[in-house]
Amino acid sequence: MKDKNKNLKKLELILSIIILIIANIIFCISYYIITILKEVNFYELLYYFSNDTSGTGPSIIIDGIKSCFFVFILLMILLIFPISKINNTNIYVKLKNKKKTIYPTIFNKYKLLYSLIILALSIIVIGKTINFDEYYENSRKSTYIYEKYYVDTNKTKIEFPNKKRNLILLYLESMESSLVSKENGGAFEKSIIPELETLALENLNFSNTNKIGGAYNLSLTSWTMASTVATTTGTPIYTKKNKGSKNENKFMPNINALGDVLKENGYNLEIIQGSDINFSGVDEYYKTHGNYKMFDLNTAKEKGYISENYYKWWGYEDSKLFEYSKKEIEELASKDEPFAISIFTMDTHFKDGYLDESCPVKYDNKLSNVYACSSYMINEFMSWLKIQDFYENTTIVVIGDHLTMQNEYYNDYPDYNRTIYNAFINSVNDTTNNKNREFSSLDLYPTILSSIGAKIEGNKLGFGVNLFSDEKTMIEILGKEIFDTELLKYSKYYKEQILKDVLLDTLGHE
Repeated sequence: MKDKNKNLKKLELILSIIILIIANIIFCISYYIITILKEVNFYELLYYFSNDTSGTGPSIIIDGIKSCFFVFILLMILLIFPISKINNTNIYVKLKNKKKTIYPTIFNKYKLLYSLIILALSIIVIGKTINFDEYYENSRKSTYIYEKYYVDTNKTKIEFPNKKRNLILLYLESMESSLVSKENGGAFEKSIIPELETLALENLNFSNTNKIGGAYNLSLTSWTMASTVATTTGTPIYTKKNKGSKNENKFMPNINALGDVLKENGYNLEIIQGSDINFSGVDEYYKTHGNYKMFDLNTAKEKGYISENYYKWWGYEDSKLFEYSKKEIEELASKDEPFAISIFTMDTHFKDGYLDESCPVKYDNKLSNVYACSSYMINEFMSWLKIQDFYENTTIVVIGDHLTMQNEYYNDYPDYNRTIYNAFINSVNDTTNNKNREFSSLDLYPTILSSIGAKIEGNKLGFGVNLFSDEKTMIEILGKEIFDTELLKYSKYYKEQILKDVLLDTLGHE
Protein backbone atom coordinates (compact mmCIF):
# COMPACT_ATOMS: atom_id res chain seq x y z
CA MET A 1 0.00 0.00 0.00
CA LYS A 2 2.86 2.34 0.87
CA ASP A 3 4.53 1.57 -2.45
CA LYS A 4 1.29 2.32 -4.28
CA ASN A 5 0.91 5.68 -2.52
CA LYS A 6 4.53 6.43 -3.27
CA ASN A 7 4.03 5.69 -6.94
CA LEU A 8 0.90 7.83 -7.06
CA LYS A 9 2.80 10.73 -5.49
CA LYS A 10 5.56 10.33 -8.06
CA LEU A 11 3.02 10.29 -10.88
CA GLU A 12 1.31 13.35 -9.41
CA LEU A 13 4.64 15.17 -9.24
CA ILE A 14 5.51 14.26 -12.84
CA LEU A 15 2.10 15.42 -14.10
CA SER A 16 2.43 18.64 -12.11
CA ILE A 17 5.83 19.33 -13.62
CA ILE A 18 4.59 18.65 -17.18
CA ILE A 19 1.56 20.90 -16.68
CA LEU A 20 3.74 23.67 -15.22
CA ILE A 21 6.13 23.44 -18.14
CA ILE A 22 3.25 23.79 -20.60
CA ALA A 23 1.83 26.71 -18.61
CA ASN A 24 5.20 28.47 -18.54
CA ILE A 25 5.64 27.99 -22.29
CA ILE A 26 2.23 29.57 -22.85
CA PHE A 27 3.10 32.49 -20.55
CA CYS A 28 6.38 32.99 -22.44
CA ILE A 29 4.58 33.05 -25.79
CA SER A 30 2.10 35.60 -24.41
CA TYR A 31 4.96 37.76 -23.15
CA TYR A 32 6.69 37.55 -26.52
CA ILE A 33 3.55 38.51 -28.44
CA ILE A 34 2.85 41.46 -26.15
CA THR A 35 6.41 42.84 -26.23
CA ILE A 36 7.61 41.97 -29.77
CA LEU A 37 4.63 41.36 -32.02
CA LYS A 38 2.30 43.71 -30.09
CA GLU A 39 -0.68 42.01 -31.72
CA VAL A 40 -1.37 38.69 -33.41
CA ASN A 41 -3.96 37.63 -35.94
CA PHE A 42 -5.55 34.43 -34.60
CA TYR A 43 -6.70 33.47 -38.10
CA GLU A 44 -3.08 33.41 -39.28
CA LEU A 45 -1.94 31.27 -36.36
CA LEU A 46 -4.81 28.85 -36.92
CA TYR A 47 -3.93 28.59 -40.61
CA TYR A 48 -0.28 27.77 -39.95
CA PHE A 49 -0.92 25.34 -37.12
CA SER A 50 -3.65 23.63 -39.16
CA ASN A 51 -1.61 23.25 -42.33
CA ASP A 52 2.07 23.01 -41.40
CA THR A 53 4.38 21.71 -38.73
CA SER A 54 7.01 24.33 -39.50
CA GLY A 55 7.04 28.02 -40.26
CA THR A 56 5.58 31.12 -38.64
CA GLY A 57 3.45 29.44 -35.98
CA PRO A 58 6.11 27.14 -34.51
CA SER A 59 8.75 29.90 -34.79
CA ILE A 60 6.62 32.07 -32.47
CA ILE A 61 6.66 29.26 -29.89
CA ILE A 62 10.44 28.85 -30.12
CA ASP A 63 11.13 32.60 -30.04
CA GLY A 64 8.64 32.98 -27.21
CA ILE A 65 10.50 30.50 -25.02
CA LYS A 66 13.82 32.13 -25.92
CA SER A 67 12.52 35.59 -25.02
CA CYS A 68 11.91 34.65 -21.38
CA PHE A 69 14.16 31.62 -21.04
CA PHE A 70 15.79 32.72 -17.79
CA VAL A 71 12.45 33.61 -16.22
CA PHE A 72 11.17 30.24 -17.42
CA ILE A 73 14.04 28.39 -15.70
CA LEU A 74 13.66 30.43 -12.49
CA LEU A 75 9.92 29.70 -12.29
CA MET A 76 10.52 26.00 -12.82
CA ILE A 77 13.14 25.91 -10.04
CA LEU A 78 10.89 27.74 -7.61
CA LEU A 79 7.83 25.66 -8.43
CA ILE A 80 9.35 22.22 -8.79
CA PHE A 81 12.01 22.21 -6.10
CA PRO A 82 10.77 23.35 -2.67
CA ILE A 83 12.90 26.08 -1.11
CA SER A 84 13.21 24.04 2.06
CA LYS A 85 15.26 21.51 0.12
CA ILE A 86 17.79 24.22 -0.60
CA ASN A 87 18.04 26.23 2.62
CA ASN A 88 15.48 24.70 5.01
CA THR A 89 13.40 27.89 4.87
CA ASN A 90 9.61 27.81 5.05
CA ILE A 91 7.10 30.49 4.15
CA TYR A 92 4.25 30.59 6.68
CA VAL A 93 1.42 32.72 8.07
CA LYS A 94 0.06 32.99 11.63
CA LEU A 95 -3.51 31.83 12.13
CA LYS A 96 -4.88 32.07 15.70
CA ASN A 97 -1.40 32.05 17.17
CA LYS A 98 -0.53 29.01 15.08
CA LYS A 99 1.92 28.90 12.23
CA LYS A 100 0.52 27.59 8.94
CA THR A 101 3.24 26.70 6.47
CA ILE A 102 2.33 27.86 2.97
CA TYR A 103 5.46 26.87 1.15
CA PRO A 104 6.45 24.18 0.51
CA THR A 105 3.72 22.32 2.45
CA ILE A 106 0.67 23.53 0.53
CA PHE A 107 2.48 23.17 -2.80
CA ASN A 108 3.44 19.59 -1.96
CA LYS A 109 -0.07 18.73 -0.84
CA TYR A 110 -1.99 20.40 -3.67
CA LYS A 111 0.65 20.53 -6.39
CA LEU A 112 -1.56 19.02 -9.12
CA LEU A 113 -4.43 21.40 -8.39
CA TYR A 114 -1.97 24.28 -8.24
CA SER A 115 -0.50 23.29 -11.61
CA LEU A 116 -3.94 23.10 -13.22
CA ILE A 117 -4.85 26.55 -11.90
CA ILE A 118 -1.62 27.99 -13.35
CA LEU A 119 -2.36 26.27 -16.69
CA ALA A 120 -5.91 27.65 -16.72
CA LEU A 121 -4.59 31.16 -16.08
CA SER A 122 -2.01 30.81 -18.86
CA ILE A 123 -4.71 29.71 -21.32
CA ILE A 124 -6.88 32.70 -20.40
CA VAL A 125 -3.91 35.04 -20.89
CA ILE A 126 -2.91 33.57 -24.28
CA GLY A 127 -6.55 33.58 -25.41
CA LYS A 128 -6.76 37.31 -24.76
CA THR A 129 -3.33 37.93 -26.28
CA ILE A 130 -4.15 36.24 -29.60
CA ASN A 131 -7.72 37.61 -29.72
CA PHE A 132 -9.39 34.19 -29.62
CA ASP A 133 -12.52 35.77 -28.16
CA GLU A 134 -12.88 37.91 -31.29
CA TYR A 135 -12.50 34.82 -33.49
CA TYR A 136 -15.02 32.84 -31.44
CA GLU A 137 -17.57 35.66 -31.51
CA ASN A 138 -17.26 36.35 -35.24
CA SER A 139 -17.34 32.69 -36.25
CA ARG A 140 -20.82 32.39 -34.74
CA LYS A 141 -22.29 35.33 -36.62
CA SER A 142 -23.53 35.33 -40.19
CA THR A 143 -22.84 37.80 -42.96
CA TYR A 144 -24.63 38.48 -46.26
CA ILE A 145 -21.84 40.56 -47.71
CA TYR A 146 -21.15 37.93 -50.38
CA GLU A 147 -24.74 37.92 -51.60
CA LYS A 148 -24.72 41.70 -51.83
CA TYR A 149 -21.26 42.58 -53.15
CA TYR A 150 -19.27 39.51 -54.25
CA VAL A 151 -18.74 39.11 -58.00
CA ASP A 152 -18.39 35.48 -59.11
CA THR A 153 -14.94 35.10 -60.67
CA ASN A 154 -16.20 32.27 -62.89
CA LYS A 155 -19.00 34.32 -64.46
CA THR A 156 -17.09 37.54 -65.19
CA LYS A 157 -16.00 38.10 -68.78
CA ILE A 158 -12.30 38.91 -69.19
CA GLU A 159 -10.87 39.87 -72.60
CA PHE A 160 -7.19 40.09 -73.54
CA PRO A 161 -5.67 42.13 -76.37
CA ASN A 162 -4.31 40.28 -79.41
CA LYS A 163 -0.75 41.13 -78.42
CA LYS A 164 -0.37 39.89 -74.89
CA ARG A 165 2.06 41.42 -72.43
CA ASN A 166 4.39 39.51 -70.14
CA LEU A 167 3.86 39.86 -66.40
CA ILE A 168 6.43 39.81 -63.61
CA LEU A 169 4.73 39.79 -60.23
CA LEU A 170 7.24 40.48 -57.48
CA TYR A 171 6.00 39.83 -53.93
CA LEU A 172 8.14 41.55 -51.30
CA GLU A 173 8.00 39.96 -47.87
CA SER A 174 6.60 42.34 -45.22
CA MET A 175 7.28 45.44 -47.32
CA GLU A 176 5.47 48.58 -46.16
CA SER A 177 5.04 52.06 -47.57
CA SER A 178 5.84 53.31 -44.08
CA LEU A 179 9.52 52.66 -44.79
CA VAL A 180 9.82 55.58 -47.23
CA SER A 181 10.73 59.09 -46.08
CA LYS A 182 8.24 61.23 -44.19
CA GLU A 183 8.53 63.81 -46.97
CA ASN A 184 7.06 61.31 -49.42
CA GLY A 185 4.47 59.74 -47.13
CA GLY A 186 6.41 57.36 -44.91
CA ALA A 187 7.07 57.25 -41.18
CA PHE A 188 10.83 57.83 -41.16
CA GLU A 189 12.74 61.10 -41.47
CA LYS A 190 15.10 59.40 -43.92
CA SER A 191 13.94 56.62 -46.24
CA ILE A 192 14.93 53.09 -45.20
CA ILE A 193 14.18 51.89 -48.76
CA PRO A 194 15.34 54.76 -51.04
CA GLU A 195 15.41 52.70 -54.25
CA LEU A 196 11.88 51.40 -53.74
CA GLU A 197 10.78 54.93 -52.83
CA THR A 198 12.13 56.19 -56.15
CA LEU A 199 10.46 53.28 -57.96
CA ALA A 200 7.09 54.28 -56.51
CA LEU A 201 7.64 57.97 -57.30
CA GLU A 202 8.69 57.38 -60.90
CA ASN A 203 5.99 54.84 -61.69
CA LEU A 204 2.40 54.22 -60.65
CA ASN A 205 1.69 53.85 -56.94
CA PHE A 206 -1.84 53.36 -55.63
CA SER A 207 -2.05 55.18 -52.33
CA ASN A 208 -4.36 55.87 -49.43
CA THR A 209 -2.91 59.41 -49.27
CA ASN A 210 -1.76 62.05 -51.77
CA LYS A 211 1.82 60.75 -51.33
CA ILE A 212 3.31 57.25 -51.44
CA GLY A 213 0.97 54.85 -49.68
CA GLY A 214 -0.65 51.51 -50.25
CA ALA A 215 -3.18 48.85 -49.36
CA TYR A 216 -4.77 48.37 -45.97
CA ASN A 217 -4.03 45.17 -44.09
CA LEU A 218 -7.15 43.04 -43.45
CA SER A 219 -7.39 40.14 -41.01
CA LEU A 220 -7.76 37.59 -43.81
CA THR A 221 -4.99 39.04 -46.01
CA SER A 222 -2.33 39.55 -43.34
CA TRP A 223 -0.01 36.59 -43.99
CA THR A 224 1.74 35.47 -47.15
CA MET A 225 -0.59 32.68 -48.30
CA ALA A 226 -3.67 34.76 -47.48
CA SER A 227 -2.21 37.72 -49.37
CA THR A 228 -1.33 35.50 -52.34
CA VAL A 229 -4.89 34.21 -52.55
CA ALA A 230 -6.34 37.71 -52.11
CA THR A 231 -4.17 39.34 -54.80
CA THR A 232 -4.87 36.58 -57.32
CA THR A 233 -8.55 35.80 -56.67
CA GLY A 234 -10.13 38.85 -55.00
CA THR A 235 -11.41 36.33 -52.44
CA PRO A 236 -10.47 35.94 -48.77
CA ILE A 237 -8.99 32.70 -47.51
CA TYR A 238 -10.20 30.79 -44.49
CA THR A 239 -8.03 29.00 -42.02
CA LYS A 240 -7.81 25.37 -43.11
CA LYS A 241 -6.94 24.06 -46.52
CA ASN A 242 -9.65 22.39 -48.57
CA LYS A 243 -9.95 18.67 -48.00
CA GLY A 244 -12.32 16.31 -49.72
CA SER A 245 -12.50 13.22 -51.90
CA LYS A 246 -13.63 15.05 -55.03
CA ASN A 247 -11.15 17.92 -54.78
CA GLU A 248 -8.42 16.41 -52.66
CA ASN A 249 -5.11 18.30 -52.87
CA LYS A 250 -6.81 21.18 -54.65
CA PHE A 251 -6.73 24.64 -53.14
CA MET A 252 -9.92 26.71 -53.52
CA PRO A 253 -10.77 24.87 -56.77
CA ASN A 254 -14.04 26.70 -57.41
CA ILE A 255 -12.38 30.09 -57.89
CA ASN A 256 -11.20 31.45 -61.25
CA ALA A 257 -7.79 32.79 -60.22
CA LEU A 258 -5.13 34.83 -61.99
CA GLY A 259 -3.28 31.65 -62.98
CA ASP A 260 -6.43 30.15 -64.51
CA VAL A 261 -7.08 33.27 -66.57
CA LEU A 262 -3.49 33.56 -67.78
CA LYS A 263 -3.24 29.84 -68.62
CA GLU A 264 -6.45 30.03 -70.64
CA ASN A 265 -4.92 32.90 -72.61
CA GLY A 266 -1.77 31.03 -73.55
CA TYR A 267 0.72 32.18 -70.91
CA ASN A 268 3.67 30.15 -69.68
CA LEU A 269 3.54 30.33 -65.89
CA GLU A 270 6.18 29.96 -63.22
CA ILE A 271 6.60 30.65 -59.52
CA ILE A 272 10.01 31.02 -57.89
CA GLN A 273 10.84 31.27 -54.20
CA GLY A 274 13.76 30.47 -51.92
CA SER A 275 11.91 28.26 -49.45
CA ASP A 276 10.29 24.84 -49.83
CA ILE A 277 7.30 25.20 -52.18
CA ASN A 278 5.30 22.70 -50.09
CA PHE A 279 5.19 25.07 -47.13
CA SER A 280 1.78 26.56 -46.35
CA GLY A 281 0.03 24.96 -49.34
CA VAL A 282 1.80 27.09 -51.95
CA ASP A 283 2.36 24.11 -54.26
CA GLU A 284 -1.28 23.00 -54.05
CA TYR A 285 -2.53 26.50 -54.82
CA TYR A 286 -0.34 27.05 -57.88
CA LYS A 287 -0.99 23.54 -59.20
CA THR A 288 -4.73 24.03 -58.87
CA HIS A 289 -4.72 27.44 -60.55
CA GLY A 290 -2.64 27.40 -63.71
CA ASN A 291 -0.41 24.39 -63.05
CA TYR A 292 2.62 26.67 -62.70
CA LYS A 293 6.16 25.47 -63.21
CA MET A 294 7.70 25.67 -59.73
CA PHE A 295 11.21 26.64 -58.73
CA ASP A 296 12.12 26.42 -55.05
CA LEU A 297 14.85 25.32 -52.65
CA ASN A 298 14.64 21.74 -53.90
CA THR A 299 14.79 22.81 -57.56
CA ALA A 300 17.96 24.82 -56.92
CA LYS A 301 19.53 21.70 -55.39
CA GLU A 302 18.39 19.50 -58.28
CA LYS A 303 19.92 21.91 -60.80
CA GLY A 304 23.18 21.95 -58.87
CA TYR A 305 23.01 25.66 -58.05
CA ILE A 306 23.48 24.88 -54.36
CA SER A 307 24.62 21.81 -52.43
CA GLU A 308 22.23 19.19 -51.07
CA ASN A 309 22.74 20.34 -47.47
CA TYR A 310 22.57 24.07 -48.25
CA TYR A 311 20.15 25.97 -46.02
CA LYS A 312 20.12 29.63 -45.00
CA TRP A 313 17.27 31.52 -43.38
CA TRP A 314 14.19 29.88 -44.97
CA GLY A 315 16.06 28.08 -47.75
CA TYR A 316 18.34 30.15 -49.92
CA GLU A 317 18.77 33.91 -49.64
CA ASP A 318 17.33 36.63 -51.89
CA SER A 319 20.66 37.37 -53.57
CA LYS A 320 20.43 33.88 -55.05
CA LEU A 321 16.69 34.26 -55.70
CA PHE A 322 17.29 37.18 -58.07
CA GLU A 323 20.21 35.37 -59.71
CA TYR A 324 18.08 32.29 -60.42
CA SER A 325 15.08 34.41 -61.43
CA LYS A 326 17.13 36.03 -64.21
CA LYS A 327 17.93 32.60 -65.65
CA GLU A 328 14.32 31.45 -65.44
CA ILE A 329 13.00 34.66 -67.02
CA GLU A 330 15.49 34.40 -69.89
CA GLU A 331 14.29 30.86 -70.57
CA LEU A 332 10.63 31.92 -70.51
CA ALA A 333 11.32 34.94 -72.71
CA SER A 334 12.98 32.74 -75.36
CA LYS A 335 9.65 31.02 -76.06
CA ASP A 336 6.97 32.24 -78.45
CA GLU A 337 4.23 32.47 -75.82
CA PRO A 338 3.83 35.31 -73.30
CA PHE A 339 5.04 34.54 -69.80
CA ALA A 340 3.98 35.37 -66.26
CA ILE A 341 6.33 34.72 -63.36
CA SER A 342 5.65 35.24 -59.66
CA ILE A 343 8.70 35.80 -57.45
CA PHE A 344 8.64 35.79 -53.64
CA THR A 345 11.41 37.40 -51.57
CA MET A 346 12.12 36.23 -48.03
CA ASP A 347 15.08 38.11 -46.48
CA THR A 348 12.79 40.65 -44.80
CA HIS A 349 10.70 38.01 -43.04
CA PHE A 350 9.99 38.29 -39.33
CA LYS A 351 11.96 38.15 -36.99
CA ASP A 352 14.76 40.67 -37.68
CA GLY A 353 15.21 39.38 -41.24
CA TYR A 354 18.28 37.88 -42.88
CA LEU A 355 21.22 40.22 -43.44
CA ASP A 356 23.08 38.99 -46.50
CA GLU A 357 26.87 38.97 -46.21
CA SER A 358 27.00 41.41 -49.14
CA CYS A 359 24.81 43.96 -47.35
CA PRO A 360 26.32 47.14 -45.87
CA VAL A 361 25.53 48.01 -42.25
CA LYS A 362 24.09 51.52 -42.19
CA TYR A 363 21.83 51.35 -39.14
CA ASP A 364 22.04 50.19 -35.53
CA ASN A 365 18.86 48.18 -36.08
CA LYS A 366 19.32 44.89 -37.98
CA LEU A 367 15.86 44.93 -39.59
CA SER A 368 16.52 48.41 -41.02
CA ASN A 369 19.71 47.12 -42.62
CA VAL A 370 17.82 44.14 -44.06
CA TYR A 371 15.12 46.39 -45.54
CA ALA A 372 17.73 48.75 -46.98
CA CYS A 373 19.62 45.88 -48.59
CA SER A 374 16.42 44.38 -49.99
CA SER A 375 15.61 47.73 -51.61
CA TYR A 376 19.07 47.81 -53.18
CA MET A 377 18.80 44.23 -54.50
CA ILE A 378 15.40 44.91 -56.04
CA ASN A 379 16.76 48.01 -57.73
CA GLU A 380 19.64 45.97 -59.20
CA PHE A 381 17.11 43.41 -60.46
CA MET A 382 15.01 46.19 -62.01
CA SER A 383 18.12 47.62 -63.71
CA TRP A 384 18.76 44.21 -65.26
CA LEU A 385 15.16 43.95 -66.47
CA LYS A 386 15.30 47.36 -68.13
CA ILE A 387 18.08 46.33 -70.53
CA GLN A 388 16.37 43.12 -71.65
CA ASP A 389 14.72 42.84 -75.07
CA PHE A 390 11.41 41.77 -73.56
CA TYR A 391 11.22 44.72 -71.11
CA GLU A 392 9.06 47.04 -73.23
CA ASN A 393 6.40 44.34 -73.57
CA THR A 394 6.49 43.41 -69.87
CA THR A 395 4.47 44.81 -67.00
CA ILE A 396 6.14 44.54 -63.60
CA VAL A 397 4.04 44.68 -60.46
CA VAL A 398 5.97 45.08 -57.21
CA ILE A 399 3.88 44.57 -54.09
CA GLY A 400 4.42 43.89 -50.41
CA ASP A 401 2.56 40.79 -49.29
CA HIS A 402 1.48 42.19 -45.91
CA LEU A 403 2.62 44.37 -43.00
CA THR A 404 5.48 43.09 -40.89
CA MET A 405 4.55 41.02 -37.84
CA GLN A 406 7.41 42.68 -35.99
CA ASN A 407 5.29 45.56 -34.77
CA GLU A 408 7.85 46.59 -32.13
CA TYR A 409 9.82 48.06 -35.03
CA TYR A 410 7.22 50.85 -35.14
CA ASN A 411 7.16 51.61 -31.40
CA ASP A 412 8.20 55.21 -32.09
CA TYR A 413 5.41 55.71 -34.66
CA PRO A 414 2.21 54.59 -32.90
CA ASP A 415 -0.06 57.00 -34.78
CA TYR A 416 1.23 56.31 -38.28
CA ASN A 417 -1.28 54.53 -40.56
CA ARG A 418 0.79 51.69 -41.98
CA THR A 419 -0.02 50.32 -45.45
CA ILE A 420 1.40 47.73 -47.88
CA TYR A 421 3.80 48.86 -50.63
CA ASN A 422 2.99 48.73 -54.36
CA ALA A 423 4.45 49.98 -57.64
CA PHE A 424 3.22 49.29 -61.19
CA ILE A 425 5.89 49.56 -63.89
CA ASN A 426 5.14 49.53 -67.63
CA SER A 427 1.41 49.28 -67.07
CA VAL A 428 -0.73 49.40 -70.23
CA ASN A 429 -3.33 51.43 -68.38
CA ASP A 430 -2.83 54.65 -66.49
CA THR A 431 -4.98 56.68 -64.15
CA THR A 432 -5.01 59.97 -62.30
CA ASN A 433 -7.27 58.41 -59.68
CA ASN A 434 -4.51 56.52 -57.88
CA LYS A 435 -4.17 58.79 -54.85
CA ASN A 436 -6.42 59.02 -51.77
CA ARG A 437 -7.83 55.57 -52.50
CA GLU A 438 -8.83 53.18 -49.73
CA PHE A 439 -8.25 49.60 -50.81
CA SER A 440 -6.91 46.19 -49.79
CA SER A 441 -4.95 43.35 -51.36
CA LEU A 442 -8.27 41.97 -52.67
CA ASP A 443 -8.41 44.88 -55.15
CA LEU A 444 -5.09 43.94 -56.72
CA TYR A 445 -6.47 40.94 -58.64
CA PRO A 446 -8.48 42.91 -61.23
CA THR A 447 -5.93 45.74 -61.08
CA ILE A 448 -3.06 43.42 -62.06
CA LEU A 449 -5.09 42.04 -64.96
CA SER A 450 -5.95 45.55 -66.09
CA SER A 451 -2.28 46.58 -65.93
CA ILE A 452 -1.46 44.05 -68.68
CA GLY A 453 -4.34 45.21 -70.87
CA ALA A 454 -7.14 42.82 -69.91
CA LYS A 455 -10.67 44.22 -69.98
CA ILE A 456 -12.84 43.09 -67.08
CA GLU A 457 -16.61 43.19 -67.30
CA GLY A 458 -17.82 45.60 -64.61
CA ASN A 459 -14.22 46.13 -63.37
CA LYS A 460 -14.85 43.77 -60.46
CA LEU A 461 -13.66 40.28 -59.53
CA GLY A 462 -14.61 38.70 -56.21
CA PHE A 463 -14.42 41.57 -53.74
CA GLY A 464 -11.70 43.21 -55.82
CA VAL A 465 -12.18 46.42 -57.77
CA ASN A 466 -9.99 47.49 -60.69
CA LEU A 467 -8.18 50.52 -59.27
CA PHE A 468 -7.64 51.89 -62.78
CA SER A 469 -11.40 52.42 -62.92
CA ASP A 470 -13.56 54.89 -61.00
CA GLU A 471 -15.47 52.13 -59.23
CA LYS A 472 -15.45 52.37 -55.45
CA THR A 473 -13.69 49.65 -53.48
CA MET A 474 -15.36 47.71 -50.69
CA ILE A 475 -13.43 49.72 -48.11
CA GLU A 476 -14.55 52.97 -49.74
CA ILE A 477 -18.15 51.73 -49.63
CA LEU A 478 -18.29 50.15 -46.16
CA GLY A 479 -15.21 51.42 -44.34
CA LYS A 480 -12.24 49.26 -43.36
CA GLU A 481 -13.47 48.14 -39.93
CA ILE A 482 -16.93 47.05 -41.10
CA PHE A 483 -15.61 45.27 -44.20
CA ASP A 484 -12.91 43.49 -42.20
CA THR A 485 -15.38 42.35 -39.53
CA GLU A 486 -17.92 41.10 -42.07
CA LEU A 487 -15.29 38.96 -43.80
CA LEU A 488 -14.60 37.17 -40.51
CA LYS A 489 -18.19 36.02 -40.10
CA TYR A 490 -19.77 32.81 -41.32
CA SER A 491 -21.09 33.01 -44.87
CA LYS A 492 -23.59 30.56 -46.31
CA TYR A 493 -22.67 31.80 -49.79
CA TYR A 494 -18.98 31.08 -49.18
CA LYS A 495 -19.79 27.58 -48.01
CA GLU A 496 -22.22 26.70 -50.79
CA GLN A 497 -20.66 28.52 -53.76
CA ILE A 498 -16.94 28.93 -53.11
CA LEU A 499 -16.46 25.74 -51.09
CA LYS A 500 -18.97 23.55 -52.92
CA ASP A 501 -17.85 19.92 -53.19
CA VAL A 502 -15.07 20.71 -50.70
CA LEU A 503 -14.92 19.62 -47.08
CA LEU A 504 -13.67 22.44 -44.88
CA ASP A 505 -13.07 21.46 -41.27
CA THR A 506 -12.74 24.98 -39.98
CA LEU A 507 -14.02 25.84 -36.53
CA GLY A 508 -17.22 27.87 -36.81
CA HIS A 509 -17.51 27.32 -40.56
CA GLU A 510 -18.70 23.74 -40.79
